[in-house]
Amino acid sequence: MQFRNKMILSFFIVISLTAIIMGYSYYRIMSRELEASTLQGLEKMTEQTVDTLNLHFKTISNTGYSYFSDTSLQKFLDGPPNFDNEQYFRNKLVSQKVQNPLISFISITRLDGTQLSSYYYYNPSVKQLLDQEQAKLNQKALQMDGFPFWSVSYTTISTTVTPVQSVSYIQLLKRIMMNAQRPIGYIKIDMDPGVLDKILLGLQTDNGSKYYIADRAGRIIYTQNKADIGKTLARSPLFAAYKQAQKSNDYVNFRFENESKTFIGYYERLNAGDWIIIGSVPLGQVLQKVDTFRNTLIIVAMISFLSAMLLASLIAAGVTRPLKELNKKMKQVEMGDFGATIEVKGNDELSTIQHSFNKMTSEISTLISKVYETELLKKEAEIKALQTQINPHFLYNTLSTIDSISSIDGDERVSYICIALGSMLRYNLNGGSLATVQEEVTHLDQYLSIYRIRFAKLFAYEIDVEPGIEELILPKFLIQPLVENAIIHGLEQKVGFKSVHVTIGSLDETRLKIIVEDNGVGMDPAMIELFHRKLSNTSDIVSRQSSSRTMIGLANVFRRIQMYYDSDPRVEIDSQPGVGTRIYFVLPKQTAGGDEADEGSHR
Repeated sequence: MQFRNKMILSFFIVISLTAIIMGYSYYRIMSRELEASTLQGLEKMTEQTVDTLNLHFKTISNTGYSYFSDTSLQKFLDGPPNFDNEQYFRNKLVSQKVQNPLISFISITRLDGTQLSSYYYYNPSVKQLLDQEQAKLNQKALQMDGFPFWSVSYTTISTTVTPVQSVSYIQLLKRIMMNAQRPIGYIKIDMDPGVLDKILLGLQTDNGSKYYIADRAGRIIYTQNKADIGKTLARSPLFAAYKQAQKSNDYVNFRFENESKTFIGYYERLNAGDWIIIGSVPLGQVLQKVDTFRNTLIIVAMISFLSAMLLASLIAAGVTRPLKELNKKMKQVEMGDFGATIEVKGNDELSTIQHSFNKMTSEISTLISKVYETELLKKEAEIKALQTQINPHFLYNTLSTIDSISSIDGDERVSYICIALGSMLRYNLNGGSLATVQEEVTHLDQYLSIYRIRFAKLFAYEIDVEPGIEELILPKFLIQPLVENAIIHGLEQKVGFKSVHVTIGSLDETRLKIIVEDNGVGMDPAMIELFHRKLSNTSDIVSRQSSSRTMIGLANVFRRIQMYYDSDPRVEIDSQPGVGTRIYFVLPKQTAGGDEADEGSHR
């Protein structure tokens, strides 16, 4: 998976978890708050409906009690019929009905069946139905012995002659005297069914809510659907849940299941008899606001999520673009193009990496060039050193010496020369570019000892090595080419005694000095100047086949010092014609581990 995709996936996981956790928590809190507030609103509405009904029932009860306690009405009903009084009370009933919109019909009936009412029924069938029901209610009122009660009954309204069901207040009227009470008639007040419908309509909605006025046994006293009046709720899930709620707590709401749907049930007691108002609302309706809020939250979350992912993609692209460029350049480096560089923009951490990459490629390119050049020079230096050390002239002279001595039977010098020459050849051919001071001195001693045998008493040499520096590391064949130059170009042309003096010692704790001196023919100042000028451009010397062997030997030595120590050596050449030459140079001290060593650590 690409780094950009990993970043986008990381953003996706972080944003998703954050959105889910925050969204779910917020949804749970808000849904509970909305559900609680909706339930409280329905409870309040139910309570207000019950309070309104109780107020209406009380108003009608007070009206009925005013007639019950009216002594003039008692006298009228207890005495013989009187047209004037009958007309007065009839008018009073009509006026009562007009003034009180809660009343649809009010009637007062004598014990003999004579009735005064607020409305006269002209339809015989309607009058017969109402009279039959009145007789039943009067019979119950007589049993109640003056206590009022509420009941379902038929009534009529002014807009139609068709009987409709409503609830009625019924009470037995009595003549109350000091020592006795006796029945004198009945009063019946019908509540306007339009008032009840309006009250229940405020509770019901079009999505499944239903409310009833019922008694404690579950019989429906009143509901908007008139066909249900008189039926029972006793076997319904609503009434069963109501019974259970009555046993467990006093709350006005409860929950129940019906046909795989959850409903919220409400009930409140009414002051009219043992009636209650009971109803149910689908839970989906209660949680409608919650669902709307949830859907809105999901839409907002999706929009926010998509916006966040788009922003995350742009951010990831901005972050990974430099990385892609870096990856592209690194592949170029893998293919061998070490000149690949990145254009650095900004100063953040990625810019630092890009700077480091550019620096790395530059250093690698430089290092490769340096190593390549070093290897070439090393091979060439080794070849030149071999040519310098084992040139035909030396081999010819050595072989001539061996030939002249071999004529003398039993001369040990022949054996010594052969052994020394074999050791030198092994030292030359054993590979490696480094040697210890001791190994280089041993090789130099073997080389000079052969010359001493050759020149006999006319040649002497001396090698002084400071104790304690024998194990320091030097580039191989560093001193011998200089000594050979001194012999070939300085001593062989000299007549008389010849000598070479090599000194190796410590200049200070970190530097080593090497001195090669001879008493040869020397050099004039112009030659010394040429030496210094040529040594400042050793690559030119090495590449020119026409250069003198002295130049080539010196150039190889100083170039190898430059490559190995990564610095220009300190070189001094002193020479006087007819007196001799002195070559002096300084090197850093190094041990076999490659670290600089102080003088005391090797003593």
